[in-house]
Amino acid sequence: MHVIIVGAGEVGRYLAQRLGAEGHDVVIVEQDHLVAASIGEELDVQVVVGNATAPSVLATAGIDHADVLAGVTQNDEVNFITSLLAKEAGVDQTVVRIQAEELRGPAGKALRETMRADLIIDPDADTADEIMELARVSGADEVYRMSDGELIVIGARIAEGSPLAGSTLADIGRSYESDRQFLFGALTRDGETVIPRGDQRLAVDDHVRVLTNRSARHEILELLGARHRRAKRAMVLGGGAVGSRVAERLADEGTEVVLIERDLDLAKQLSERLGLVTIVQGDIEDIDLLNEESITRMDLVIAATGDDAANVLACAFAAGEQRTFTVAVLHRLALLPLVRQFGIDAALSPRTASANAVLRHVRGGTTSVATFLESDIEVDEFRIEAGSAADGGRVVDLHLPHSMVLGAVISPGEPGRIVKGDTTLNADDNVVCFVRPDAIPALRKAFSA
Repeated sequence: MHVIIVGAGEVGRYLAQRLGAEGHDVVIVEQDHLVAASIGEELDVQVVVGNATAPSVLATAGIDHADVLAGVTQNDEVNFITSLLAKEAGVDQTVVRIQAEELRGPAGKALRETMRADLIIDPDADTADEIMELARVSGADEVYRMSDGELIVIGARIAEGSPLAGSTLADIGRSYESDRQFLFGALTRDGETVIPRGDQRLAVDDHVRVLTNRSARHEILELLGARHRRAKRAMVLGGGAVGSRVAERLADEGTEVVLIERDLDLAKQLSERLGLVTIVQGDIEDIDLLNEESITRMDLVIAATGDDAANVLACAFAAGEQRTFTVAVLHRLALLPLVRQFGIDAALSPRTASANAVLRHVRGGTTSVATFLESDIEVDEFRIEAGSAADGGRVVDLHLPHSMVLGAVISPGEPGRIVKGDTTLNADDNVVCFVRPDAIPALRKAFSA
């Protein structure tokens, strides 16, 4: 596919990296010369410098033969106009990022229909959704829904005292063979992530990603030694689009929520709009204020301001009390090492939340996608087509690349089940896979007629 990405911000870069790794022809259009130059040094993609609302710039990017255009700048108007220009040029699929609440709501419906975008994304809403998944499965540092939520991927570190530490995956598989509801799909140790095999021995502080049934999530966390509890008291730092959404949803679910917002006018607006949330006007870098509001006595602390450094420092302060689960929203991934160093439980980025939605749409036959901040391994869900190599075949006979592993199969009308070597796949089954991007074409070949 020929893909044009308008905007080289965090979402645009991440999309370009992922789609480029799959072998697609990717072009980034970026107006800022310095940003464009840095992209050219960082990624193996074509970069066009200019304003994407100019037809001549889109022509240089290859709009006449593009399959997909994604407008993901921070300017809603630019994204809308480029989508319209792409549709006029015959581009099959367009994706538009919209941040303005009015444009996302009923008042913007006519405009959205006029612009004919195939997918609307909102990084703030997507990030809030991911935070809520973490809040409901406290103890995990990553939670991704697959198969409409019937299956989930849990990311967590193996803690001291875990009964799995020191065991090989083969040993674990034999111990739970009779009713195995989980599969280890990725393991990170010393900064290197692999798709583990049966002889892989787990160790304390390994970070693992486990595919499991939603009903078994707490059991899995206990096996990993991760602490988990329902959050009765939560503090949200930052009342912007992400923080206000999360605070409102937590309060609606019965959590006692305190939200701290520095801007006085915004704090007043939130006080009027969020009747179930206690709004405090103040600076989240004010330690005295955090102490006054009992940050270390909270079950859950979420730092979602636009200042990454402030988010990290506030969560680090809260993490001093081990009972508090901390989540920091990051835009600059250079700060990720500090998250681990300071004992912060989880970090989220708008880039993965939105990119997952775009990848799901662009790939067509993929019904769910989960990508991660610190690894090129991802989790994808594919539908098996009638007449494909996988239709009627056993998993062990497919001879798939070592850079992927089948995790679970979901047959129509049946619950998902963890895949084994002798599992038979059939047309219309959905299969959840851990895979590196370069192996996705092989999967498509196996699952497509």
